[in-house]
Amino acid sequence: MARRKNISSKVKEIAEIYLLEHIGERAVSGWPRFDEDRRRWIVAIMCETPQGVLPAGKIELDENLDLVYATPRDAMVRVVEEQLRRLPHLVFADADELKAKGIDVLAV
Repeated sequence: MARRKNISSKVKEIAEIYLLEHIGERAVSGWPRFDEDRRRWIVAIMCETPQGVLPAGKIELDENLDLVYATPRDAMVRVVEEQLRRLPHLVFADADELKAKGIDVLAV
């Protein structure tokens, strides 16, 4: 178990270096998990946005910790943009004014 934890730390470090060099500082890695069936390390890629941290893709490494797949940057951008379009927004305004603009109002 301790060996797997040490490897997890190394996998996370590899993923973070890859993201910094190829994607940018707004991309961060999740914690790695090992897929026993595929014998690969899977690391979620998250993107920091003004609306919060959103899932964007994944990185896969084999048992030798060689990169075998990373979601392409343009695909991650599309995924994040689509999520941002669907996220609700908190707006402080008059309910009648928002309704007149065709915005559905949910009072909190």
